[in-house]
Amino acid sequence: PGEAEGMLGDLLVKENIVHVGAALYLAGFLCRNQRLLRGFIVAGDIVYVLYFYLAPDEPLWGGIFWSIVFTIANVAMVIRIVADRTPRRMPDDHHRLHGFLDTLTPGEFRRLVRIGEWRTAQEAVTIAREGEPLHRLAYVLDGTISAEKAGRRFAIPAPAFIGEIAFLTDRPASATVTLAEGTRYVSFDSTRLRRLLIGAPALRIGLFAAINRDLADKVAKA
Repeated sequence: PGEAEGMLGDLLVKENIVHVGAALYLAGFLCRNQRLLRGFIVAGDIVYVLYFYLAPDEPLWGGIFWSIVFTIANVAMVIRIVADRTPRRMPDDHHRLHGFLDTLTPGEFRRLVRIGEWRTAQEAVTIAREGEPLHRLAYVLDGTISAEKAGRRFAIPAPAFIGEIAFLTDRPASATVTLAEGTRYVSFDSTRLRRLLIGAPALRIGLFAAINRDLADKVAKA
């Protein structure tokens, strides 16, 4: 037992401790899960703090400082990741919309709806006109959606995106779309939405996946 404790002491106090930190880093880099990855990195940084303090004759304060900084940064990111994936109480409309946009994490969804404008049509309202610029992307939760394209009229079942092709291609509206009185929908300013998506790659991927699924559903129903 005494010899084993001595070997453990050599591992944890002398130069060998650097290998423990490196092994924790390696374990983190092999993880695809962001929380595990950053958890191992935090553990590795703590070990490096011990190494920089205990192994040299004089503590390496520069190494200790930056290891602590990296630890704080990674802990903050772990907290952010957990918060991003944690559902919270939300209004019924938001809850229903998230059910349709389930390609988004709760945190991504909250960032999206923060720039949305919720409306209930008080009368029949045209939100897109064929051939005219369209500056908003809308999502209709329920109600009656009527569309006209090249003189042909048809209905679009709700829930559905409206203006997604114009948003994706940055071209004029491909059809005239009218919502009946009482239709509940949310719309997003296209410029503001694009700006948000530029800074949030994961949100962009999730939203585009939802739009593509909506397009596929429309084609299948057509």
